[in-house]
Amino acid sequence: MNTKEIYTIELISQKKEEKRAEIQASQKRMQHISQELFSPTRSDNKIDSMMQHINMGIAAYDGIMTGIKVLRRVQSFFSQKRK
Repeated sequence: MNTKEIYTIELISQKKEEKRAEIQASQKRMQHISQELFSPTRSDNKIDSMMQHINMGIAAYDGIMTGIKVLRRVQSFFSQKRK
């Protein structure tokens, strides 16, 4: 049997609202997951908290030093072409 569904304005607006609710629920779920993934862990004692701060400082220093080395390498390529 070939039955066609008749689309009315009410049916279309109802489906639109359902999809909007699905999108909002999915957005909230994705936001919650990303917060769980990227939020720093809570430490129970002061030693763990201090070690976490030290590790973050070392990572920042390492990132800055790597960036400086990359910039120097790129600058050396451009300064060699001028000579």
